[in-house]
Amino acid sequence: MPQKTPKRRFSALYVIVPIVLAAAIALGTYGFRYAAQLAETSESSLVASNRLLGDQTIERIDNFIVDSDRSLFELVDLDVADFAKSWSYIVRVSPAIEAAFLLDEKLQLLPNGWVSKRKGPDAEAFKTLFMKRILPDLPLADLTLDQHKHMHREYNDRDYLISFIKKSHHERNYYVVLKVSLEYVEHNLFPEVLNRYLGKVSFCVRDERDRIRYGEPIGQPGHFLYEQAFPTTLYLWRLQMAPPDAARLSSEERVRRRSEFLLLTMMLGTILAGIGFLFYATWKESRANEMKSDFISNVSHELKTPLSLIRMFGELLAMGKLKSPEKGKEYADIITREAERLSRLIDNVLDFARMERGRVAYEFQPGRLDEVVERSLDVYRHRVEREGLKLTTKIDPDLPETLLDENAMTLLLLNLLENAVKYGKGEIAVYLTRQGNTLRLVVGDQGPGIATDEHKRIFERFYRTRDARGTNVRGSGIGLSLVKHIAEAHGGTVTVDSEPGKGAAFIVDIPLVERREVA
Repeated sequence: MPQKTPKRRFSALYVIVPIVLAAAIALGTYGFRYAAQLAETSESSLVASNRLLGDQTIERIDNFIVDSDRSLFELVDLDVADFAKSWSYIVRVSPAIEAAFLLDEKLQLLPNGWVSKRKGPDAEAFKTLFMKRILPDLPLADLTLDQHKHMHREYNDRDYLISFIKKSHHERNYYVVLKVSLEYVEHNLFPEVLNRYLGKVSFCVRDERDRIRYGEPIGQPGHFLYEQAFPTTLYLWRLQMAPPDAARLSSEERVRRRSEFLLLTMMLGTILAGIGFLFYATWKESRANEMKSDFISNVSHELKTPLSLIRMFGELLAMGKLKSPEKGKEYADIITREAERLSRLIDNVLDFARMERGRVAYEFQPGRLDEVVERSLDVYRHRVEREGLKLTTKIDPDLPETLLDENAMTLLLLNLLENAVKYGKGEIAVYLTRQGNTLRLVVGDQGPGIATDEHKRIFERFYRTRDARGTNVRGSGIGLSLVKHIAEAHGGTVTVDSEPGKGAAFIVDIPLVERREVA
């Protein structure tokens, strides 16, 4: 008769666990965001400070160049006769200017309208470059009076900074064009403005080809890097600035973010693992309670059946309700058989209880396992015959002695025989052979067999196979766990060889142990 599935009780864990998990996730998320916000505020302050310093530096350099040009424009005498004459004075006032051109309204170079610090072929080469290539690119025609602009462009793989303005003299318009010395900017202006930050920030100036014009390369500053082009003068070049430990700060930020994410993940993982373990432990405990309940129910039934038979036939004997002396002998045999069965069941329960409390003590003495097996079979043979089964035995002769607990080994064999009688049919086979330094005891039956996935579980306490739970065959579920415990106490093992529908063979291997090995 199939057993009823026990109704599951509602557990408070189903409410508490989601609340704890939600609270843990909320707390972890808040902690992660709060730490990230603090770090971001600190980093934003550092980035803003670096940006402010960069903007001020660019403005200072731009203003210096513009002011230098303006100063020169104020000093230039548009009288062509005095233009070249006044150049020597202008050079002293504005050392950043390398050459100057004076053009008329038609953008023609006026006589004596060109002066340069350089002499010789270099000066003539630049004059030719200016007239042929630079001058056509200058937006002079678009200028308004006194409007001042710059052009920063590359010619022949060299950068040129050109400053130009539209001026008026005696009701005539002129254009003054200056060549700003980039060598002066690199070797004088940049050091003067930027070297004050040495040790405080890292900086460099890069051109349009990403070549460093001044300063040292900055490592990997990440988002701490300030990078901005010069807006009005050197607009092909850009200034890069970063805190001195920007690379380290950027690396620490990445490590911090990874660490915080890892810690949050580990925390949530630990909580989930704990919750999973709690559910697993609860499930195991619930399962153990169910198995214990089944165990108590099965044991109660097992105890009740022989007791009922003993009482019934005892009462028949006591009241003298016997049809013949043969019936009296039959009733006495039944009482004896059921008493033996009851005794074995009680011994199993008591031994299992001692095993659970860790109080099982074995008395190992030199003995012969074949003699223990033969005595057990003699006791149990009539039970097998009464069940209509055939018992086949094969015991190798001259088996050596070994250290064993005879009572425990007797209990082991009787439990295996009891299982074979319960579930077997036809023939029960018992073999005892020697395999090297091991004694092998095999108890086989021709029962329904055991599924492969249950081979290990059948040795667990209270466990009964799926097929056994669906039959009327009662069992306590502790017999095979006792068999395993006794076998392992003797240093051996117990396994099962079985397939559904092909019976089962329980194999117990007990190592041969000499007296001196134990001593």
